[in-house]
Amino acid sequence: MFNLNTMYLSKIFIEFNFYFLFILFIISSIIFYFSKIISIQKLNQNSVFNFLKIFNVVSILVSFFIHIIGFWFYCIHAYSFSLNLFSELNLYNSYSIELLDNSNINNLLPSYFKSNVTIDFFGLILLTLAYIVGFISVLALDSRLYWKNIKYIFSFNIFLLIVYIYVTVSNILLFFMCYELLLIPSFLIVYFVSPSRRAIQASLYFVIWTQLGSLLVLIAISYIIAISNTYEFSDLKYFNFTNSESTIIVFLLFLGFGFKAPIWPFHYWLTKTHVEAPSGFSIYLSGFLVKTALYGFYKLNTSIFIDVDSSIFIAICIIGVVDSSLKMWGQTDLKKLVAYGTIQEMNIIYLAFCWGDSCAILGGILFSATHAFLSALMFFLVDCVYRRFHTRSLIEINGILHITPNLGLAILFMLVFFSGIPGTIKFISEFYIFSGLLEASPLSCFILMLVANVLGLIGFSKAWFNAVFGMPKKNTKYLPMDLTFKESYIILYCYFFLFIFSYFSFVFF
Repeated sequence: MFNLNTMYLSKIFIEFNFYFLFILFIISSIIFYFSKIISIQKLNQNSVFNFLKIFNVVSILVSFFIHIIGFWFYCIHAYSFSLNLFSELNLYNSYSIELLDNSNINNLLPSYFKSNVTIDFFGLILLTLAYIVGFISVLALDSRLYWKNIKYIFSFNIFLLIVYIYVTVSNILLFFMCYELLLIPSFLIVYFVSPSRRAIQASLYFVIWTQLGSLLVLIAISYIIAISNTYEFSDLKYFNFTNSESTIIVFLLFLGFGFKAPIWPFHYWLTKTHVEAPSGFSIYLSGFLVKTALYGFYKLNTSIFIDVDSSIFIAICIIGVVDSSLKMWGQTDLKKLVAYGTIQEMNIIYLAFCWGDSCAILGGILFSATHAFLSALMFFLVDCVYRRFHTRSLIEINGILHITPNLGLAILFMLVFFSGIPGTIKFISEFYIFSGLLEASPLSCFILMLVANVLGLIGFSKAWFNAVFGMPKKNTKYLPMDLTFKESYIILYCYFFLFIFSYFSFVFF
């Protein structure tokens, strides 16, 4: 009875939040429309218009809390269910939600709203990241408050609605459309919040490169639909593909989503984009956008019954881990160092999904959440260092702990989470991934652990240690200011969610 009640409550909250976001989208569209045809000065004098703006902003926060409540009930149900069956598969199995059942509105809406909506554990985590990482990236882009920016609110509402449809849609073609449509509000958010030339160039560079991968994904989805003659994920689970068909599908999906994830050797666009982009866009890109590719690969890979030898795909991911770990040793640019650190982690996550073991997949899902908050924290700390020393060169940065003690301590705590010591969510994630690999391929598991947790960690930490503990330059005339209130707030915000996810990972897993 407890399992049924928690599942039912989870469905209610998630379904209600979907309707709530749809209503917010309509309200923000009305506000945006009137802001175009009527001057802002006249609109600001209108009490109804001001109320709608405030209501829309507050409603986004309310929507986040509704989502968290639904997520909480889902975790309780999944945890209780897994205890009964002694299986972790239930933690990411999907269930269906009947939308708009017995409603007259049902005839007025597109077919998507009439169909079943699937919810899974990774999808709920991705929705959570959309709220949290989106908020962090906006705060990091500029010191101004953007909740009064009508264009930004409109773009963010579209963004949340598309993300919601992306993780809940049961139609494979609509799934791909939402995957592509996410680029539009993402670009608009960057443009409206930080319309600098560097930010726009970085976002365009990201869009152009990821479209190459999207073309391969489109070919794979078209091939799946042509063979199976169905558009529903639920029907694909019961369709048996031949060995040659399965190989083609997995190869196209691996490369297609690998462009955006990114994996070796398609990751070179990411380092260039991070170097050119402002910190807010780097946080948004690494913390959320690349996770949409991970989720796409995860959902298609677990929704289709295929049996393919994944040795070559795992080998590519291991090469990516080795390549990024070695490149961390020779980096003198802090942002490139962090970029290669995130690339290393993305290759490990991709490897977990390629392996297909239930333990490894669960570890990959948890690692995705870890990577989102950790990469957001690392890129923001790099930005804090740059604003004080006016350089990202590790050759010129010394004595951070002596000059700015609070910033130095924040960097040290970041290294603790990056190292994945016991008690952190990264430790739990890697434990599940390596446990899944160890049973089938001890050699691959040993190589991966040695490279990621020894070679890569030493290279990453050594560069930061020299910058943090090195002696300040003797000619330092003006000491930079320590962390401001806003910077401390963002850093504590990241640490808060890292601690929360670490705690609940121990409780549930």
